[in-house]
Amino acid sequence: MRLISVDFQHDFVAPGGVHHRGQPCVEFVMGTVVPFARAHGIAVAEIVSDYRSPGGNDADTTCVPGQWGYESAIPLAVKHPVPWVKASIAPTWVRDGGGRADAVPGPAVPDPAGFASWLHATIGPPDSGGPVVIMGLVLEVCVLATLIEIRLRGYPAVVLSEGVDTYDGDQGRKSEFLDTLAGFWGQPVTWAECVASFARRA
Repeated sequence: MRLISVDFQHDFVAPGGVHHRGQPCVEFVMGTVVPFARAHGIAVAEIVSDYRSPGGNDADTTCVPGQWGYESAIPLAVKHPVPWVKASIAPTWVRDGGGRADAVPGPAVPDPAGFASWLHATIGPPDSGGPVVIMGLVLEVCVLATLIEIRLRGYPAVVLSEGVDTYDGDQGRKSEFLDTLAGFWGQPVTWAECVASFARRA
């Protein structure tokens, strides 16, 4: 099983975070997916955000390296050692100094080749290891952008239904969005389907 988490940082998933809305997916990921990954030696590949403005002058910016809100909630023991640090909703946009508290952040710039190289190094080429299962926040923004970029690179990427939520956490809106997503970028999958697929490949 190849797992990618998107923006599972305290500013999104923890009480007190700037964008925390109590989305149900957080408890599911931490209580179900993470223990499974730990038990089966699966490393979670992480995409995190550094949303500082160029020059780093904004006092209220989300996901600032060196601050609590930037830190990931995914336990170190189940993470791939090298996260991908994005500077925009699309993972292909990065910045100089991204993810470094000691660096002055530069402007967001595209790095599609770098993102492709990171994918290959962390989860392998598109045709190995089964589908890429994406989880995280938020479904209609960064998760969708990540899904699109990964699928455009030939990966059989899917979205974990229980592992994502909309910004407001409304389950009706989530269901509608997943239904729409299925027609364009890939069928959402349940955790039970992921586990069954993993067991068949084991």
